[in-house]
Amino acid sequence: MKKTFFGTIAALAVLLVLGAGSAMALDPIPQESGFSGFIRPGAGYLRFKSNMVASFLGYDLSEESIGSVNDKPDAESVGLFLMPFSVEYTFASTRTQLFLGTDLTDLIRFDMSQQFGVKQGIGSFGILQGGLLFSGIPAKVWEDPYVENRDRDDTDRDSMGARLVWDRIFGSQLQVQYTYRNIDIDDEKSGQFLIGQGRLTSAQAKLLERDGDRHVADISYRFTFDKQHILSPAFIYGYNDLDGDAMKNDSYDLQLTYAYFGNPFAFTGNVSIGQAEYDDDNPIYNKDQEDDRYGIQGTLYYKNPWDWGLFGSKPMNFYIGAAYVKVDSNIDFYDQEAIMTTAGVFFKW
Repeated sequence: MKKTFFGTIAALAVLLVLGAGSAMALDPIPQESGFSGFIRPGAGYLRFKSNMVASFLGYDLSEESIGSVNDKPDAESVGLFLMPFSVEYTFASTRTQLFLGTDLTDLIRFDMSQQFGVKQGIGSFGILQGGLLFSGIPAKVWEDPYVENRDRDDTDRDSMGARLVWDRIFGSQLQVQYTYRNIDIDDEKSGQFLIGQGRLTSAQAKLLERDGDRHVADISYRFTFDKQHILSPAFIYGYNDLDGDAMKNDSYDLQLTYAYFGNPFAFTGNVSIGQAEYDDDNPIYNKDQEDDRYGIQGTLYYKNPWDWGLFGSKPMNFYIGAAYVKVDSNIDFYDQEAIMTTAGVFFKW
């Protein structure tokens, strides 16, 4: 686990929110000028295990008090309501589109960051997209996750960054993407409780700091069969250059995405497998952390036969999805697990 909700579980847990992952293509730029976008209200259930995350969107995701830094996390169950959206404006004559909202890639990673950006068609060269990322709704993590037998205090985790995407490279189905984020924990106090108990020094506690930079690069290719089936393998590399050397890590994930576009049913799903390797010994456990992580998800869509829409939208789709992910660490405290189901409607203009 990358020590924060958005490191590994976040990168996997809500693949179902919009179905397929980063292996899916950028939406084509419309042929006509004007506004477009989507809104996707939905409700669901989340069963989550983590010792590091306090809450997200106001939903509590772990216990305030833990008995020991050697304990595995307990499970918390919550109901969820999400309503991601995107608003776009297209300049058809220049093949340019401006957009503001929640990017599909972020939703897939359970990250409610907002993005303001521009998408530009360059003919046979492909489609380029660039955007600024900012925390629309900060998550909360524990100031000091390692406090034992008393209530822990939470604090905001903010991130700012940028994303670059090059899709349909030279007319192919190849896509490459790079995302940078600066992560800021408002009150970073990791290890302070253990310093007070004489179990860590100040220098050792510094190894646990979670502020810093995150870099993610992925490459994928889409194979289309019979115009209705898409199979897309992807390789994702991440580097967390965090202030604490025990928190720095390299991660490697393989993802296979399948999509079926029929009428009235459509389906997207994927499986992921990966690992993370950390730079330095964790001073609490006197060993380097190593994580194995696994994920599987699927989302089924149904195009309503009554052509129902919302304020002039295209006929809405109903959807239902489920996902399971697990992070198995060689240090039990950092194990994580998530089971999620969700259902709702999808309006697109």
